[in-house]
Amino acid sequence: MRKFASIPPRIWQSDLKPVRGNLTALAVHYHLTTSGHANMLGLYYVPITYIAHEIGSPQEGASKGLLDLIEAKVCSYDHQRELVWVHEMAADQIAPQLAPRDKRVKGVADQLAMLPICPITLGFYQRYRLPFHLYDERNLEEFELAMPDDVEAPSKALRSKEKEKDLEEGEGPSGFRGREQIEKTSNTMFRPFPIPSSSAEGKTFLITKGVPAEQIDGCLRNLLGGNLTPYDLEGVLSGARSAA
Repeated sequence: MRKFASIPPRIWQSDLKPVRGNLTALAVHYHLTTSGHANMLGLYYVPITYIAHEIGSPQEGASKGLLDLIEAKVCSYDHQRELVWVHEMAADQIAPQLAPRDKRVKGVADQLAMLPICPITLGFYQRYRLPFHLYDERNLEEFELAMPDDVEAPSKALRSKEKEKDLEEGEGPSGFRGREQIEKTSNTMFRPFPIPSSSAEGKTFLITKGVPAEQIDGCLRNLLGGNLTPYDLEGVLSGARSAA
């Protein structure tokens, strides 16, 4: 368990500004950033029942507070895996940026590598791959392969360094990106849908996709949290077709 957590004063003018006056959302945020379950990545397993118990709120209240934080883009939550990602927590707990040789780079990579590859962990990877130099970590190769084609690339100087390292190790100049394009394409099914601007917009999207009424709420939570992928949606639709 961590002995302390760093919460910068700026959050009141940035992260938490959209939820001012929402005491439950503020309590949930405070729990997510100070909880004994948390880690330096801000990416960890925490069931909503834990949150509700520790802030002294009914589970419905904790769920609503969490949803408000998700809509404010403060965090994301994978309801299926019960994983939370507080978007700026790693920057606050570790540093906004790390030097390539900083030992904390490997520490971050090792913690991330222990988690399943899913929309929420890919979101973390995409957010921190450049400032934390994660693209050069061998145990995160699958994360790098799952990145969209248009994702920002490292600078030319860093790319040259990667090529030199690959040549020294006999792996060729292409690095992680040298895999067959088919591997990249296979990951598009796991790329989450864009987060809608509101719950109403998200609900309309799900209805047009044919999501059954009884599945709308669960899918909407994942969609608003940036955790609904074409793969997940196909699973829902396939299940509905089988039950029909």
